[in-house]
Amino acid sequence: MKIFVFFLFLLPIFSATATWESAESTHFRVYYRDGTVDPMPILQSAEDFYAELPELTNRMPAGMIDIWVCDTQKDFQASVHAPIQDWAVGCAFPLSRRIVIQNPKHIALAKLQLTQVLRHEIAHVLFGQCTRKAVREIPLWFIEGIAIYLADEWVPIRHETLLKHIFSKSILPLHQLAGSFPSSHAGADLAYAQSQDALRWLVEVKGRDVLFAIISELQAGSNFEAAFETIVGWDLATYDTLWRESLSARYRWASLFSNSYFFWGGLGGLALLGYLVCRNRRQRHLDKLAQQEETIDAFFRT
Repeated sequence: MKIFVFFLFLLPIFSATATWESAESTHFRVYYRDGTVDPMPILQSAEDFYAELPELTNRMPAGMIDIWVCDTQKDFQASVHAPIQDWAVGCAFPLSRRIVIQNPKHIALAKLQLTQVLRHEIAHVLFGQCTRKAVREIPLWFIEGIAIYLADEWVPIRHETLLKHIFSKSILPLHQLAGSFPSSHAGADLAYAQSQDALRWLVEVKGRDVLFAIISELQAGSNFEAAFETIVGWDLATYDTLWRESLSARYRWASLFSNSYFFWGGLGGLALLGYLVCRNRRQRHLDKLAQQEETIDAFFRT
C-alpha cells in the first residue's frame, strides 16, 4: 500500500482548496484529510471483504474503488446526494465506484460500525458494477436487501422493528419500497428491516445461488422483473404476497401476541406458574426444616 499527498482543485463534492492524503491497496483508494484517520485499517477491511465475494468481483470491469472519509458532518452532508443513501454514516455511488463515509472516530462503537458500513457500501458498489445495464430499474428493497445480506450485517434494532410491525400488522408491501424509502427515520428503519428479511427469506427458500443467477441475467441485459421471474419462478407481486404471508409463520410467537386474548392469557398463565413454583419451593423448604427438627442429634443419644 502506498501513501501520497496531493491537492484537489476540481472535486465536486468537497472544498476545492482542501488538502487531502491518499492511501492505496490493490482494489481501493482511501482519501482523507491530513492527520484525521489511519487509512490502513480501512483498506484492510475493504480488501478482506472484496476477497469474500469472487462471485461478484470476477464479473467486474477493472478499476479502483474510491473511499472518501469525511472528518466533519458538514463535509459528509455536502456529499450524500447519492442514488443509494444509508442513514447517517455512509453512502455509495455504485456507477462511479465511489463510497463516502464518516470518520470512524465520530461513530459510536467505531470499530464494529466501520466494518459494517464499509462492507455494506462496498456491496452496493460491487452489485451496481455487475448490474450496470439494469441498476436503475432494480427495486430499492432488493438493492438494500442484497447489500445487507452480502455484508452479513446484524443490526438488532431492525429485528425489533420488524417484530413490532408484525405485531401491529403494519408491514408494507414490497412494491411500496421499490422506488424510494420513507423519509422519516422510523419509516426508513422499517424499510431496511423488511429489505433484510425479504432477501433472507429468498435465500432460505431458493438458495444463495439464486442471487448470483439473477445478477447474471441482469448483467446479460435482462430487466429485473423478467430476471427475477425466470430465476425464482414467481413474479414480483406473487413473491411479495408469499413473503408477507411467511412472516406470521416464521414469527409465530409474535403473531400470537398480536391477539389480546393470547397476550393477557399468557401473562396470567406466567403469573400463575410463577406463584406455583414459589409455593412449591417454599413448601419444600418448610418440609426440610420440619425433618431437621425431628432428627435427634448424636450428642443427645444414650
